[in-house]
Amino acid sequence: MWRGVAVLTGLVTSIGAAFLAGCGNAGTLVVGVRAGYPGLVTRLPDGGFTGFDIAIAHDVARRLGYRDDQIVYTDDTAGADLVVGSGGPRYVAGPYLVTSTDILVRAGDLSIRGTRDLARKRVCATDASARRLVGRFGVKWKSAFLAEANVPAACAPLLADGRTDAIVADAPVLAGLEGQYPGRFRFSGKPLSAEKYGIAAGSASLRDQVDEALRHMFDDGTWNQAVIDYLGVLATRYTSPPALEKG
Repeated sequence: MWRGVAVLTGLVTSIGAAFLAGCGNAGTLVVGVRAGYPGLVTRLPDGGFTGFDIAIAHDVARRLGYRDDQIVYTDDTAGADLVVGSGGPRYVAGPYLVTSTDILVRAGDLSIRGTRDLARKRVCATDASARRLVGRFGVKWKSAFLAEANVPAACAPLLADGRTDAIVADAPVLAGLEGQYPGRFRFSGKPLSAEKYGIAAGSASLRDQVDEALRHMFDDGTWNQAVIDYLGVLATRYTSPPALEKG
């Protein structure tokens, strides 16, 4: 399924014609990103961003003809020209990653080996990541055991100090959280569900141009290098780019 992690509103639909691959662009490209998703998007002390999503977005923007100083990242997706990590029924390029929702626990906790073991465990997750668990265990479980977070990053301190027993989120995010607490967390159990990450655009023509940029990124090895650089612990999972889905 497409993971709709960003709300796509107010996109500028007229900019598609201005995107000419390989040609400079006089304006700026505003890229909406999902802050609070370590591994994918991490805010730097200077206010900038880094992570796998940023690497993908930056390369796409360069292939669309934008210079570095013309690319602006924001976690306010309303009015953005592109929204990275978004899913939806229309104008979504990609996917640029097919991953899964997984479980992260404390390294020494061997009591959680799969989804069924969460029935009596405290879980921290966003609303989107928790839906499958709520569907399985029910609303009473949600009230008793679920700590709902706005972003996955908020769950890490709870797991570290024992206020929750597990974090449920997408694998790249859990890898990012694990990297922030070296040796303290581990992946547990089988994936809960498959997720696809795409790039939402304001028009079909712009989507097609982003797809073409992704295709070149996949072919020349740039995508593989981004996986190694930002998702290294999961590099053996993502050995080849996903197939692009037009439409």
